[in-house]
Amino acid sequence: MPLDPKDEPFPYKQLLIVGICRFSEPLAFNSILAYSFAMVEDLGIPHKDAPFYSGLLLSAYAVAEAITALGWGAISDVYGRKPVALIGLAGVALSSLAFGFAQSYWVALLARFVGGALNGNVAIMQTMVQEMVKNPAHEPKAYATQPFVWTLGGIIGSAMGGFLARPAVYFPNTFSQDGLFGRYPYLLPNLVAAIGIVLAIIQGMLFLEETLPAQEEEPEQTTQAALINEPTINERAPLLTAAHSTLPRDASHPRNRSSISRASASRSRAFSGGSFRHRSLSIVEGLRQIRKKPSFLEDGMPSAIDQRFDIRRDSFGTMHSIKIAHHEVLPAPITRPSPSGPKKTFNSTVLMITLALTIIAFHQMAYITNLPVYLFDDPASTGIDFIGGLGLDLPDIGTFLAVNGLIALFTQGVIFPYFVEKVGVWNTFVSMIILYPTTYLIVPFISALPAKLISPGVYLSLFLQGLFGILVFPCALILLKNATPSPLVLGRVNGAAMSACCLARTVSSPLVGVVYSAGGSAAAWFFLAGCAVLGAVQLIWVPREHVDRVRVENVVREVVGELLPGEHGQHRAVHISDTDSVAVADYDD
Repeated sequence: MPLDPKDEPFPYKQLLIVGICRFSEPLAFNSILAYSFAMVEDLGIPHKDAPFYSGLLLSAYAVAEAITALGWGAISDVYGRKPVALIGLAGVALSSLAFGFAQSYWVALLARFVGGALNGNVAIMQTMVQEMVKNPAHEPKAYATQPFVWTLGGIIGSAMGGFLARPAVYFPNTFSQDGLFGRYPYLLPNLVAAIGIVLAIIQGMLFLEETLPAQEEEPEQTTQAALINEPTINERAPLLTAAHSTLPRDASHPRNRSSISRASASRSRAFSGGSFRHRSLSIVEGLRQIRKKPSFLEDGMPSAIDQRFDIRRDSFGTMHSIKIAHHEVLPAPITRPSPSGPKKTFNSTVLMITLALTIIAFHQMAYITNLPVYLFDDPASTGIDFIGGLGLDLPDIGTFLAVNGLIALFTQGVIFPYFVEKVGVWNTFVSMIILYPTTYLIVPFISALPAKLISPGVYLSLFLQGLFGILVFPCALILLKNATPSPLVLGRVNGAAMSACCLARTVSSPLVGVVYSAGGSAAAWFFLAGCAVLGAVQLIWVPREHVDRVRVENVVREVVGELLPGEHGQHRAVHISDTDSVAVADYDD
């Protein structure tokens, strides 16, 4: 007899195995960020055009990944998650090697594109985490592991790209100019990343368990069991089928149009009849199954933190569990229509917050891909230089990018819960967007600083970018979820927001490269500042979204509490309040 889900143990071993696989990917993703501009120039692209082609190189992976992700998701539904996940890792390893050996720009671009086409792993692995966690109480902690391991891998990957590229130039006593790594100056970081991925594949082959649920025909004995086995559960499906209603249905009748109509009537009566406990179990389990449906949107751009999010979960793209009163329980007046009529799924608040997220995603990704170009580009003049860059070496760039990952880890793990506690969700959202332009406005003037203050100036910019971005994005997602009129349409709202953000990130890198090539470094930074100002102006049209009560479970403190004797099981829950809100249950497309 299977265990009750409440008695299922936490899957430490399987989460560790998936975490190692997940950790290995940003080694390849983020290592290219430090040296892409230098590599493009070495491959024969003129200096003036190099920023654009560097951005195109970064975006090619994400474009291919977006094209093929749904196909890989469908394959994983048939053949299992494990083989598709391991094939995706193998594709990343092979494309990294081909990229390292590339001696022309178009071969490098093709290698990036093929690597993205072969990989659908971000969604596959997140789906595996969802499927291996049987106990609902374990879900927040399990989901929080994914952003953490991604950030950790991104820190190491960024450092690898800066310190291992051009080894014959920076370490001539160890690597010969005539040797393998002298002839292929960008092979070493890709080779190390590929070795890490191969090790992840081996441990996955040996220890990773398949998580795809077996498609078994089982009798519909109970409300809960029937709902779990319902093959068409999604954001559009009704929570209670005729089998779950309190009225009997003749099993011999086929499910034709008339029987569907009768089933709908039965479902309506089921909400008003039967025991309350019977209906509650059906609804809770139904919402859980909806939340666990896989999403195969991909975002293969290099970044300090995992950029994926899912407002159906409690993490909101962070390492915390964030509870919102609006959607914690299904509203009581579900059967009473609103006097003003059903609310649209994509109402004005949802659309405006989605637009705000898209603008933030655009200039945030453009910043992180343009910064290495600016750091590496040669100065055009002394003093304030609005045309050239800072002329730093690749190891310096790798250090900056690795520290940026540490800043992201610290901001999300420590600053976020306490800052939002004091300021509130809405005030944090608004204030960060208004302050965001300062991140980009200070960068062109770093060149005017004395040499010993150049690094502090760059770190200040990185800190502001990390602070503003990491605080505003989860708050925007909280507001987006709170503005969604029903838990049943969270998947559609999340898909639209995620698609818009993915598109913005993908086009941001080559677009800011075009601006850099046409007008110089300052033009690129002022362009990003203009985008951020546009986001601040757009706040005029964002309706004030009231958040009743938000509870942030600080995962960092919880983990420390589990590791330290005498503090086991203790963690801090941060309660955040804005103003009262009313949960709305009915909706319309």
